[in-house]
Amino acid sequence: MYTVCQKCGKKLTDPESMRRGYGPECWSQISGISTADSGGVGNEADLPGQMTIFDFPDAIPRGEQNE
Repeated sequence: MYTVCQKCGKKLTDPESMRRGYGPECWSQISGISTADSGGVGNEADLPGQMTIFDFPDAIPRGEQNE
């Protein structure tokens, strides 16, 4: 367990960061994984419960129809 970041030297307080040895910002730079993805998820679209515009088909404009 580390108490300071191995890259920048800042104090680590989060247990996950202490195990890694890097704070969230430095870990993001080193690993390419953003702090929002720290749960091991590699893409926003893969987040549980994440919705896209395609989940709301009635919200997509279909254009004006002339009758």
